Amino acid sequence: MKQLFKDRNFMTFWFGEFISVVGDHISVLAFPMLVLAMTDSPALVGAVLAVQGLPRAILLLFGGAVVDRYSPRAVMLVTNVLRFIFIMFLAWLIYADLASIELVFAVALAFGIADAFFYPATTSILPSLVKPDELQGGNALVQMGMYLAVVFGPVIGGIIIAGEINTMSHSGDGFVAGYDDNRMGFARAFFIDGLTFAVSFCTLLFVKTRKKDEADGEEKTSMLQEVKEALVWVWNQPAVRLGFIGIAVLQFFFQAPIFVGLPALAKERFVEWSYVYGLQIAAYGGGAFIGSMVGGMMRGPKPENLLRAMFLIFIMSGSTLALVVLYEPYQWAMFVFFLAGAGDSWVWVHFTTWLQKRTPEKLLGRVMSIFMFMAVGLLPIANMVMGLAFEWNLEASLIIASAIIVLTCLVAALHPDARKGAQVKREA
Repeated sequence: MKQLFKDRNFMTFWFGEFISVVGDHISVLAFPMLVLAMTDSPALVGAVLAVQGLPRAILLLFGGAVVDRYSPRAVMLVTNVLRFIFIMFLAWLIYADLASIELVFAVALAFGIADAFFYPATTSILPSLVKPDELQGGNALVQMGMYLAVVFGPVIGGIIIAGEINTMSHSGDGFVAGYDDNRMGFARAFFIDGLTFAVSFCTLLFVKTRKKDEADGEEKTSMLQEVKEALVWVWNQPAVRLGFIGIAVLQFFFQAPIFVGLPALAKERFVEWSYVYGLQIAAYGGGAFIGSMVGGMMRGPKPENLLRAMFLIFIMSGSTLALVVLYEPYQWAMFVFFLAGAGDSWVWVHFTTWLQKRTPEKLLGRVMSIFMFMAVGLLPIANMVMGLAFEWNLEASLIIASAIIVLTCLVAALHPDARKGAQVKREA
C-alpha cells in the first residue's frame, strides 16, 4: 500500500475522488434534512430518496455495460459534469427561495440517472490504475478516503446547514430549527457539493488509465445480451451469488434506516438534530477509516473463510440500529457506529479485492454494476417501505429492521456456499 503514495497518477485520482466524496456526504446529509425540514414527513424523505434511487436501479446494469464498451474514466468525466449542473441548479433554487418539494423530486430524479452510470465506473476503474498485486492496497486507500470523507462531510454539512451550534440538548417542547431558519444553510451545502464535482472532473483530466485487453474477433452483441452474460456468470458462481444476495438483504434493511429513520429519530430527540445526526454518521466514518487502513495493511481471511467472516461482522452492524433506539444518548450512538464502521470497511476492502481479481476483465464493469445494484439498487423500494414503517412506529421499525439483519446474516454465514470463495475462477 505504501508504494501507491508515490504513484502520482493514482494519487491524482485519489485526491479528486476524496474531495468529491466529501461533497457527496454533505449532500447525503443535506438531502434528507432538506425534505424533512420542508415537509416534516419521514415518508416523503423515503419517497424522494426512492425517486433518486429508482432510475439508478433500473439503469445501473446498463451503466455497467456502457462502462465496458467505453471506459470508466470517460463515463466518470461525463457524469461529473451532469451532476455538477443538477446540484448547482438545486442550490440556486433554494438560494432564490424558489424551491418546492416537486422541484426537489425532479432534481433527485436527474441525479439518480447520472448515478446509474457513475457508480459502476467508480467501482471498476481501479484495476486500470494499479497492478493486480496492488489492488488490495488501492481498494484500502480508496475506502480510507471515502470514509475520511464520511467523517468530515456530515459534520461540515451539519455546521453549514445549522450555521451555528448553540445546544445539543433534548428538544422537548423547545424550539426546533425549520426550513426557513436553515434555507441559506441548505443552499450553501449543495453549492459546496457542486464545487467538489468540478474538482473531481479537473483531476480526472490528468489521470491515465490502462486500456483493457480486447478479444480478437469478438462479435458485438446487444447491450441486453451483454448484461445477461454478466448475470449468468454471477449466478453460476455460488459464493458470488450468496455474497450478492446477502448484501442486498443487509443493505435493504440498513441503509434506509440510516438515511431515513435516524434523521427522524434525531429530530425527535435533539434541538440541533442535523448536527447530532452528522456526528453519528461521522463516527461511523471514523471507524470505517481505521478499518480500511487495517484492511489494506494486513492479509485478510482466506477465500474460503471470507464470506463467513463478512456476514458475522455484518451482524454487529445490524445490531446498532436497535442499540441506538434502546439507549438514547448520542455519544452511545457514535460509539456503536464507530465499531460497526471499522468492521464493515475491513470486510469491504477484502470482498471488493476478491471480486475484482476473480471477475473476467471484459465483464468487470457489468459485474461491478450488479454488485452496486445489490448494494444500492433496491434502496428505492427500501426507502418507501421503511419510510411508511417509520410513519407507523419509528422506534419499533428500527428494532425490527435490526432483527432481520442479524438473523439474515447469521443464516448466510452458516450457508454451505459461504465456504466456496476459493472456487471462483476468473473465466467467462
